[in-house]
Amino acid sequence: MKGVWALAVAVAFLLLITYINPSTAYVTAFPDEPDIDGTLITVGFAVAKFLAGLVPYPTVSALLLAIINAWEPKPEDNYWEHVRDNVAQVCGDFINEHNMNQVEVYKQDLVSLLNKYSRAETVSDGSYPDKNTLADSITTSIITNRYLVEASEMPWSMIIDFADIAGIHILILKDAADSYTEVGGEVSRWWVDLSRQLQHYIDYGIWLQKETMRWRNTQIECYFDEADGSCLAFQWTSLTCYDLYKITDTVRDYTETCKQLHADNNEDGSCASFCDLYQTQVDRDAALWLNANLDTLVDDWAFLKLKADALATQASRYYNPLTKDA
Repeated sequence: MKGVWALAVAVAFLLLITYINPSTAYVTAFPDEPDIDGTLITVGFAVAKFLAGLVPYPTVSALLLAIINAWEPKPEDNYWEHVRDNVAQVCGDFINEHNMNQVEVYKQDLVSLLNKYSRAETVSDGSYPDKNTLADSITTSIITNRYLVEASEMPWSMIIDFADIAGIHILILKDAADSYTEVGGEVSRWWVDLSRQLQHYIDYGIWLQKETMRWRNTQIECYFDEADGSCLAFQWTSLTCYDLYKITDTVRDYTETCKQLHADNNEDGSCASFCDLYQTQVDRDAALWLNANLDTLVDDWAFLKLKADALATQASRYYNPLTKDA
């Protein structure tokens, strides 16, 4: 198992190191379990890989406790600050501060429900809610509050928070579906809920990737200043005239210029590819970031949905077939 985790960490590190600033890149891990730090390993990433069997948490409860530990604010190792720094790589200062702060508050409320779920049994003895009851409470809470992470304003800045909340929701639904499905017997209706919610998260995740790339491209402007007409009028005197290209990237707060000898045909100038090359680099960086933080998760969700869809067609009318709780 440790060998599997080592391989998963290596793959994650190789994917992420391509866009993490070397000065901030670091790896901290517990001896036997991954460190959910908001930079190399986010909650959404940890959940997706757990469901794919690629991380060594022995149970859902163990993973939930690790998530709760990660979400507890720590001055020396703050998950929230790491998430802000992480998402800033793709959107700079264009961050929905209001929603991000509200999500941080909401996640602390969600921690209370996750704590209860981590201690719940499949069948209650009457002194404590069972998983069925708590799964219903958690899914209701997340659906009610996910407008915070599926924000209409600056949605790209909420990508990691969206993946975190989606991951938690999927984890709980999957565990409830497994817990209340009898081997060789009735299939829990939680599989229907899981299939529906997976479709929602997949659809939104695909849209969010496209919207982020579209928006990122709007933040780059390329200006072309042709050589001054008074200079061009006297080129016959061997006067040297220059054209100027200037790139402005508002996300990176970056400007760059390229000066070329005036060319009658812009495509023949030495700076003709200046803007296109910069745009290609930005697209590559953004695509790599999105691949590691969202695209791979959407792929994992799509794979899980195949199983959920198949079992949903066999589901009984009950969430808990054992007690006939509808």
